[in-house]
Amino acid sequence: MTDIESTIREAFEHTEYDLGDVAVNRRQVRVPVIQEGADPDALRAVIEEALGADALAAVTVTTERIAGEDTVGTVVSFRYRG
Repeated sequence: MTDIESTIREAFEHTEYDLGDVAVNRRQVRVPVIQEGADPDALRAVIEEALGADALAAVTVTTERIAGEDTVGTVVSFRYRG
């Protein structure tokens, strides 16, 4: 598990959101949130607090199937500047 992945998982531990498999590919990070209709601003705030607002670039929030299952969730993707 990368430092970014573990930091994000720790940040979400005490929230109402459950995460799927966080993926880090070079500096591109994908954070799937299992709950459908999760508040994009709240998700971004949790990640910014954990990593620092200056560490995030090109943030997108989408709704999509999580891990190829029937579960539809919210996915936060961003480039990490760390």
